[in-house]
Amino acid sequence: MKKHIAFFVAPYQGHVNPLLPVVADLVGRGHRITCVTASHFVEPLVAAGARTVGYPSVWPANRSVPAEVPAEEMAKGPLQILRENIAAATAAERELAADAPDLVVYDTLMNFGGRALAEKWGRPAAQFIPLLASNEHFSVLQEVANEFPPVDPQHPALLEFGARLGEFRAGHGLSAPGPGDFLAASEGLNLVCVGRDFQPAADTFDERYVFVGPSLPEPGDRAPWSPPEGGAPVLLVALGTLFTERPDFYRACAEAFADQSWHVVMAIGDHVDPAGLGPLPPHVEVHRRVPQLAVLEHARVFVTHGGIRSAMEALSAGTPMVAVAQSVELDFTARRIAELGLGVRIARREVTPEALRTAVRTAAEDPEIQRRVAAMSESVRAGGGAARAAHAIEAYAERV
Repeated sequence: MKKHIAFFVAPYQGHVNPLLPVVADLVGRGHRITCVTASHFVEPLVAAGARTVGYPSVWPANRSVPAEVPAEEMAKGPLQILRENIAAATAAERELAADAPDLVVYDTLMNFGGRALAEKWGRPAAQFIPLLASNEHFSVLQEVANEFPPVDPQHPALLEFGARLGEFRAGHGLSAPGPGDFLAASEGLNLVCVGRDFQPAADTFDERYVFVGPSLPEPGDRAPWSPPEGGAPVLLVALGTLFTERPDFYRACAEAFADQSWHVVMAIGDHVDPAGLGPLPPHVEVHRRVPQLAVLEHARVFVTHGGIRSAMEALSAGTPMVAVAQSVELDFTARRIAELGLGVRIARREVTPEALRTAVRTAAEDPEIQRRVAAMSESVRAGGGAARAAHAIEAYAERV
C-alpha cells in the first residue's frame, strides 16, 4: 500500500544531500513524500519528487562556522536548535493537520519538532541519522562536550531552552520532555548513514539501527569530472560547506604542493577570494565548489575537514584521507579515521606545508592504510545506501 511519508529535514547540505536519493527512490516506488524544510532547500527536494513545506530558518544559509566556538555560544546551541524545530513544526502543522502523514521521518537535529508532531498526530516515527549514532554506550554529544570547557547548567540560555521545550510540548497537549527529547531519541527504525564498522560501539546498537552507509546518488545522476591528461596523481582538498573561511589553510596547501607532482583540486567555498591565495602553479586548480563524488573516484588522497559525510564519501570511493578537523566536534571523526588506519590526522594548529606533504605522502604510500581503506570501502558500500534506506522505510511504514 502506498503511503504518505513526511520528512523533517535539518537545514544543512550534509543533512539534505543524503536524503535526496532516498526521497527519489520512495517517490519512484509510488509513495507520496512531503518534506518540511528551510526555504532555501526547497528546490533540490522538489527536484527529487517531493512536495515541500517551507519555513524561514533561524540558521542563516551559506555561512562559514568559526574554528573556535566560545562556551557562551555553546550554551545557546540547544535553544537555537529548538527554535528551528518550532519553526518547522509550526509550518508542518499548518500545512499537514488535515493531511497527516502515515509515517514521520525526522533528521536527528529535528528531533523536537518531528517527534512531537508524530506523537500528536498518533503516527509512527523513524529517525534519519546523517551522523554517528548515539545510545547509552556511546554519545556523540558527550564526546563533543568533553572537548569543550564546561557550560554552566544554570546558564540563562539553557534554562530558557528547558522552559521553552516544556511549553512547546504542553502547547501541543503532550507530556513534559523526557530523556528521549534531548537529541538521544530512539525509534522503531533508525537509519544511520555511516558504515557499521566505522561506528564506535557498533555492537551495542540493536536491530532498530540500520547502518546503510553513505546515501549517494546513482552514478548516472552525479556531476561528471575527469582528471587532466598526464597521469599525475590527484589530490582533493575540500572543507565541506560550513568550514570554508580558512584562507591560511588553503595557502598552506598551495605552498605544500607547489613544487610536487600532485594535481591538486581545491574547493574553497564562497567566503575566500581566490586571488588572495596568491599566484598558483597550473597543477593547482581552485574552484568555489567541485563535484566531490566524481573527483574522489580519481583522487589518490583526500585532504578533508573531517565531516562524517565527506569521510563516508571518501571511503565509498576507496580514497584514504588526511583529516584536518576545522572545529572541535569534527576532531572526533578525524581521530576515528586515524584510529582505524584510514588515513592521517593533523591537528588544526599543527598545519604547515611540510606537515601536509608528509601526511599526504603517508596516506598515499602506506600499504597498511591502503589495505584498511579497501576493506572499509567494501564494508560501507555493503550497507546498501539510499536503496536500502528507502526499502527499510517502506517496510517499516507497512509494519507499523
